[in-house]
Amino acid sequence: MRKYKQIEYKAGATLEIIKCIPYGLRKGHPREKAEKKTKEEIRAANVRQAARRLARKINANFKPGDYHITLTYREPVSNEEAEKRIQNFLDRMRDRFKRRGFSFKYILVTEYKNKRIHHHIIINHINDGKRTTIDHVREIWKGNGQQRFVPLYDSGEYQVLAEYFIKETEKTFRSEETPTAQRYTCSRNLIEPKPDIRNRKTKRGWEPDPKPRKGYYILPDSLYNGFDRLGFPYQRYVMVKINPQPSDWELPRKEKRWKRSTST
Repeated sequence: MRKYKQIEYKAGATLEIIKCIPYGLRKGHPREKAEKKTKEEIRAANVRQAARRLARKINANFKPGDYHITLTYREPVSNEEAEKRIQNFLDRMRDRFKRRGFSFKYILVTEYKNKRIHHHIIINHINDGKRTTIDHVREIWKGNGQQRFVPLYDSGEYQVLAEYFIKETEKTFRSEETPTAQRYTCSRNLIEPKPDIRNRKTKRGWEPDPKPRKGYYILPDSLYNGFDRLGFPYQRYVMVKINPQPSDWELPRKEKRWKRSTST
């Protein structure tokens, strides 16, 4: 009987499954010879990992009806000026949401090179009966430039959007000219999906072609069967709910109590 570790990340309408062989459970498992990675392979792996982490965060905090917004400038501005203006925008948006009884959630990336400076930002949608998120964005940003609004798609799974965000800043976030040495910035009130870790047993190892759970489908191209950096078997895939509901984005009761206790 072989043992392995199964890690699950619940994020909105998605379930990310990782199966691996941690230290202490490796007896009896086959092992491939680990090959030394090139710098380019390491960089590509880091980019994929950053995109997966961001996808979890987007999936857990934003849902169909929220917006991916692009903010541009009418005239060229310096990096410092762009940073000042986008921070002013975020502060004013946060204040408007708060005064209307809503939480303001966002994830922001800024592209500083190769093109005119512009911002990509995901913001939660609100509607108090008088104004919506779109109204607030247009009113606050109108003196700076254009705004483009794209509703998040209905699936509730945003891996492609996360990959786009990471790609936008991959060549610039380490640059000395970039005001913030980060791939992206986000509001502090976002949910951080926590792993559910369990040890499993199997006679022959896990199935290379897993079946989705009832009510889910496996995201195309998300299934990976291979080996970790030490040569032990590794599997990863993402399941997406077929008919996501608003309740999929609600915190479990335990986490709700924890958030209330830490916020008081």
